[in-house]
Amino acid sequence: MNSGLQFDERMVQFVEGMYKTEDVARRRQAVFQALQPKPGERVLDIGTGPGFIAYELAGFVGSAGTVLGVDISETMLQLARQRCAEKPWVQLKFGDAAQLPVPDSDFDVCISVQVYEYVRDVEAALAELYRVLRPGGRAAIISTDWKSIIWNAKDESRMHRVLSAFADHCAHQDLPRLLASKLRSAGFAIGHRQIIPQFNHTYDPNRLSYHLVRGIQSFLSGRKDMSEQETAEWAEDLQRLGEQGNYFFCLNQFLFVVTKPLAQ
Repeated sequence: MNSGLQFDERMVQFVEGMYKTEDVARRRQAVFQALQPKPGERVLDIGTGPGFIAYELAGFVGSAGTVLGVDISETMLQLARQRCAEKPWVQLKFGDAAQLPVPDSDFDVCISVQVYEYVRDVEAALAELYRVLRPGGRAAIISTDWKSIIWNAKDESRMHRVLSAFADHCAHQDLPRLLASKLRSAGFAIGHRQIIPQFNHTYDPNRLSYHLVRGIQSFLSGRKDMSEQETAEWAEDLQRLGEQGNYFFCLNQFLFVVTKPLAQ
């Protein structure tokens, strides 16, 4: 998948914490509402991470259905296995979004949340999504426009340096702007589209940006672009703004719901 992220202990803590927030829970609900997974369906969760989506999907499809979560991080898969242990109809497997370890036309529903911006060959990954979905099947994709970040900071120059250095964490910072054409080229029919803004006006552990700060610090640690002292000062500035009631963060994420056309 060629992600710039390395899932060390700090990064895993960041992802786990982020997925527990109200912001990310609201994002999951938007996916489920758009897809309406049904009892007995076979669902593929591409880039399952710590398994929150797979766990909740299991409740929709029930024991008559199947949920398969794939991920390139064994550390994430271990978390997902712990989370889904009580639901034996959830299977978890190592797999790359551009080379999915499943047969053709095997799933009624596919979900991929914040994955394709980390895949260098997006076209290959979307071709795989098309391959594994049955004709008439549907998929939900969420992608983040990382260039849309607005973050209030006392030192705007430092803020710019942090975000410029963090840009290396993914292969495609502005994928949502190009995703519709790529989906159509892959053969999908595009249905529902929706913006999911992540707007935080408080700095607290139940907000996505609180954990994103820690994720950025972990990613930049040891890199030449930014010193650890400078990133620590950046994070402290955001915390102070929160304490003063002047915190502001916004990031746009986009949901695309597509179907694989029935054979003509």
